[in-house]
Amino acid sequence: MKASVDCVHCYLKQAVNCMSIAGVDEDRQYPVLFNIMDNIKTMDRQRTPAENSTEMLINLYQMINSNDPYQEIKKRLNTLGLDLYPGLKEYINKSGNKLYNALKIAASGNIIDLGINRDFDINASLEHSLSIGFSKDDYDRFIEKLGRVDQVVIVGDNAGEIVFDKLLVEELNQMGKKVAYIVKGGPILNDATMEDAVEVGMDKIAEVMTTGSNYLGVPLNKVAPEVVTLLANSDLVVSKGQANFESLEHEELARDRVFFLLKIKCPWVGKTAGANLGDVVFFAR
Repeated sequence: MKASVDCVHCYLKQAVNCMSIAGVDEDRQYPVLFNIMDNIKTMDRQRTPAENSTEMLINLYQMINSNDPYQEIKKRLNTLGLDLYPGLKEYINKSGNKLYNALKIAASGNIIDLGINRDFDINASLEHSLSIGFSKDDYDRFIEKLGRVDQVVIVGDNAGEIVFDKLLVEELNQMGKKVAYIVKGGPILNDATMEDAVEVGMDKIAEVMTTGSNYLGVPLNKVAPEVVTLLANSDLVVSKGQANFESLEHEELARDRVFFLLKIKCPWVGKTAGANLGDVVFFAR
């Protein structure tokens, strides 16, 4: 997915939100933001928004002298997810279609994204996912493919959200499927890393591996070769969130094998996905 002119103001908003979360004084934010504006002028419009955002953020982290400004908030997000986990687990166990509801709950967790927005309503997101469901829904197609594989790869997204994914992994395990779960190789925004995977116990139920990179999404030219090989050779992949969608939706290896599971939080992503702002989707190309 190529960047659009609408991405420009989001780069800037992302930078402002990051500095606010990092506790950077407003007077200091101005010169940093002006520097970021110069960076944006040189960004390649043919690349994905996720790639451009990452390089802007790497530069920003250097300017504010912070390797991981979201470190503390990620811990709080994981705690939030773990607090909700028992009730969500009970809901799934009582439901008629446990896997389908686990997918809906995993999608609702995608609202936990502090790149552009500084807050979110997880309860409203859960209610929307469970009551309204997917506006684009390839579940039957997913189930048909699931019956022919032994392993499912899940490309994770955010801290906190990883707990919601844990419920999905557990359902897949119950069906006899092994799961490989991919997290970021280094800190970027509130994306989940190996530290988060261990903190929420994902490493106990799935083979957790990192992208070997702190780039948002999974740009195939930036992640570790073994990740590219895994994605290319896997018959069934679940890709969580917008950045992963941005970096995979146009790739040939994603055709008919990568199922995108996300909440549409950007009109440009919605247009590319064929969905509306606020929709929850589960589909493959």
